[in-house]
Amino acid sequence: MYKVTLCKDGKSEDITDLVGELTWSESIDTVGLSLSFDVPDTEERYIPRLLIMAGDIIKVENDEGETIETIVVSVTRNYPKRQVKAYDYGFYLNKNDTVIQFQNISVTAALSQLFNSLNITIGSICDMPAKVKGVYIKNVNEIIKELIKIQQDNDGKKYYYELRGAAVYVFQLTEEPIEYIFKPAVNVAAFDVTNKEAHGRGKYTHSIEALKNRVRAVINSKTTGNMPAMEYSISDNDSINKYGLLSENFSVSSDDYKNIKKLAENELKDKDRLKRELSMDFVGHDKARPGRVMHVADDYLCIDDLFRISSVTHNVRGNIHTMSCTLEYLKEAASAYTEGEILQREEIKESSVASSENAYYGSLYSILDEQVGKPYVWGATGPDSFDCSGLVYYCFNRSGAKSVSRLTAQGYYNSCTKIKASDRQPGDLVFWANAAGRVYHVGVYIGNNMMINAENENVGVRKTKLWSNVYAYGRL
Repeated sequence: MYKVTLCKDGKSEDITDLVGELTWSESIDTVGLSLSFDVPDTEERYIPRLLIMAGDIIKVENDEGETIETIVVSVTRNYPKRQVKAYDYGFYLNKNDTVIQFQNISVTAALSQLFNSLNITIGSICDMPAKVKGVYIKNVNEIIKELIKIQQDNDGKKYYYELRGAAVYVFQLTEEPIEYIFKPAVNVAAFDVTNKEAHGRGKYTHSIEALKNRVRAVINSKTTGNMPAMEYSISDNDSINKYGLLSENFSVSSDDYKNIKKLAENELKDKDRLKRELSMDFVGHDKARPGRVMHVADDYLCIDDLFRISSVTHNVRGNIHTMSCTLEYLKEAASAYTEGEILQREEIKESSVASSENAYYGSLYSILDEQVGKPYVWGATGPDSFDCSGLVYYCFNRSGAKSVSRLTAQGYYNSCTKIKASDRQPGDLVFWANAAGRVYHVGVYIGNNMMINAENENVGVRKTKLWSNVYAYGRL
């Protein structure tokens, strides 16, 4: 039995008896819980009218005192019902952008710094020692995912985070199944809702569409036209013989060149598997949340295995609680990998946070890429339209890469340090000039002979190969 409470204007009201079609959903891909229900909205004399509005708090409490706390984000009046949609505090992680810099600290410390800067209550954060440096200018939820991925790439383990009430918890995913014990009544024996006699008929799919059985890790050369500065490959030959070659190139930064083997192996372990997905309905259980593990057996589907919950939708109608789960197969047989030799063609140097050419390129590129597709307007400096120099002005300042004045293409050429084509780095400027040497256009180099520029009124901001007749390269 669930108790639903409306918290409004400093007061709390039990609205359980008026709530119908109570549903809440979670997914491992989009952290945050979505809750919906309806209440009567009529003018009949003996039926209370609840003036639920956006911004009100809804709490759902189970018999053990565990509480889902949500904020109402929308209300639809559709006679004779008022339909309510609410999210837990993951809503604020998904809806807020921020600017934050990490100075070579652990992922654990970076997450703590991020959460504290946003006044998000921390339940706990597991030990995540991989180092983070750089400026992040993007959505909070995207930053959290990127930080966790840094740790996952470092040690090959899986991590996740979830909201429990108003507090955030970051933890390593376990491969141990949970018991989902349900006792219908005092005089009825308890049972596990995953028991094959209790769950519904499922749908089971397996696919090789996302499978990769060879990974080639590369560090690109700084010189256009050259083979990668460093290259390393690792393969699962048994899988290749069975399914055919399915390879992936995996980019590694120069900072991680010493770990290129480990990074490639972790990437292959993550991709070298069939996608096995199970959809199944169960008796509802509050412990069933994304990231948690179930042991599921089904004679028709010929499965008796461990699965991780990737999404779950709970439904409460009357006093009956059911749930629909999407699950992914947890374990594959260990593979024997064949390692290649490290091919090193150039000297690899680690970049520095203080290095002018690499300091904030990641955040600069993110801002540049967001502008692709926007229109060209002469003299415009964003955020809705740009000319060529206006794009440089907006993106460098917005990303924190460099504080620059609003100049023309010629002005940026005059104020930058000129560099050779062979020394160009992502984040450098590319200039074009007329026969008299007058600079008329500027773009931002992004590597691999590509740039992003506000080109002209016909094509706007676009990502493209460098045109011919580059006049000069420069570094701000």
